[in-house]
Amino acid sequence: MAIFEKQKLEVISEQDLVDLSKATLNKNLSVVDFDTADKFFYITIDRVLFSNPISTIKTVLDAHGFVPNLENILSCLDSFTFAVHANSTDKGDESTSPAKVRDYFPCIRFELPQKNKVGEVLQSFYDEIAKYGPADPRKLPPKSGPEVKKHKDLIEEIRKLKTTNKELNQQISDLNYQLGREQKSLTRASRALDSQRILPDNTKICRVESVDLKRRIVQIKSNRQVIDVPTHMLDRVPELQARCLVTFDPAEASPVGIIFFDNQEFGSLEKRTADLLHVVGSTFKARDSMRNEFQIKALNEMEAASISLLKRGMKVVISIADGYIVRFSVLTSADSDYFSTRMQEQLLLFSLARNQLVDRSQNFSNDELQTENKL
Repeated sequence: MAIFEKQKLEVISEQDLVDLSKATLNKNLSVVDFDTADKFFYITIDRVLFSNPISTIKTVLDAHGFVPNLENILSCLDSFTFAVHANSTDKGDESTSPAKVRDYFPCIRFELPQKNKVGEVLQSFYDEIAKYGPADPRKLPPKSGPEVKKHKDLIEEIRKLKTTNKELNQQISDLNYQLGREQKSLTRASRALDSQRILPDNTKICRVESVDLKRRIVQIKSNRQVIDVPTHMLDRVPELQARCLVTFDPAEASPVGIIFFDNQEFGSLEKRTADLLHVVGSTFKARDSMRNEFQIKALNEMEAASISLLKRGMKVVISIADGYIVRFSVLTSADSDYFSTRMQEQLLLFSLARNQLVDRSQNFSNDELQTENKL
């Protein structure tokens, strides 16, 4: 029968399993590795010379996702062994014992913690803990050190976050309550107007849902329908939740006229008067009194139609907020019909407010009699 010689590298941790009488020391067998089959870590002595074994165990635990606490360290110490990383030779018969080794290099090995495996040292630790009942925190000596300070800082931060979270939740609750009241008030006002037939069938009370500065669009909610209205169609940039009367085109169900119940405009709004320099297609260029130039391109069909009617030398009012041009309008002379219509609008709003259909009072000023036309 033919006998084949084979060589294999393995970690041998028990003296009875190896014959080192004729083996030589081979530094080329230096290694750091983890045996996935038997779940143990091994490293040759040259890699951890003069180092603390506990530090090595803590490093390995941390690298494999274990918490390097006392319990896990004791579990590793139960299997901690001084071993050899050897090049062993078997002569065909697997029952041959001990194995012959040609060369080797000393190493250490230990197993990682396993839930179903408890060694003598770890069991002794468990037995020692079991002798003592739960300690009274008031009788324990005061703790100190950086870890305790860090723990106290975390507790304080959690307390502050809980307080902030409680305040934010209260704000959300208040805002939801206010929004609910506003919606109920709007619904009651709409029903009252419908029952009294004060407004035409194509006119409804609506509310501003959002203001998109970049697109120059104001979203107005009518019942459950949300409508995009260009700021170019309005006489001002309204605030959020502002109420208004909207007249709809019966044929296309689109707004043809909007009147707001108050004179409030979008916060941090700046207006500048500028002279038109030139108009090209749906784009025009204007310059204000401080020599600042503005180039405005139409973002919707209504703006494009208005820009096409502009001519050099006209004056425009440009509204700026948060670095964006949110509205522009042309200054022209007002005629008597516009003045009369504007007065009738304000009288109607005053009448609605007086009947408490809208919970906001009107403050009339000379600004309401401005001679600025909408495009």
